[in-house]
Amino acid sequence: MIKCNVIADVADMRGKSVLVFLRPMRPARNVKVHAWQVLDLSAGSTASFEYDPVISASITTACIPAGSLTRSATTIVHPGELFQAIRHSGLSPHLQECSRGMAAAHLTSSQSGVYNQTIPPIPINCRWLVSGSPVATMPDVDWGMTCSFEYEPALYFMITSPLVSGENFTVQAFTDTTSYTPSPDISALDVRITWERNRWHFEFLPNWGDS
Repeated sequence: MIKCNVIADVADMRGKSVLVFLRPMRPARNVKVHAWQVLDLSAGSTASFEYDPVISASITTACIPAGSLTRSATTIVHPGELFQAIRHSGLSPHLQECSRGMAAAHLTSSQSGVYNQTIPPIPINCRWLVSGSPVATMPDVDWGMTCSFEYEPALYFMITSPLVSGENFTVQAFTDTTSYTPSPDISALDVRITWERNRWHFEFLPNWGDS
């Protein structure tokens, strides 16, 4: 686990927020990307978060009345593991681990996966989380389909106007970010934000000792 400290070394944040993303690998075109961390900093302040690479998943299914959703509990899904989404007779959905053989048939060893086996058959939305915070949601995973997930081991930083509640992004958003790949051997990472010559700058200062 890495503790990240984001430091606003500026006189004025100009009404902006700091967003941190994790980037899904080989995402589908309709994937919804979430801001993994949203940091509202004031001038001279510090905001912290912890980066733990543990992956988890939850699913939602549409139900009657239209527009309402049922959601499963969040379940840890390690790379190489496949869980099937089960929903019997309109009950709330849940995730159940599949056999290793079935996982090997649907995934690579670096992918986590969810397989839609709801009864009666119904599309699901699969939300992937890292460190307990949402990274991406794959909508409309049909019955019998597998939703796989893998992400790049890098942090992507963006400074932008405050988000609208529930706002999502596409993978094109990563063109406006600054990335940093932390070594798994560091215990802490300071991220210094400055405003120079009408541009935002990030300086990454890893700590190799105890945080």
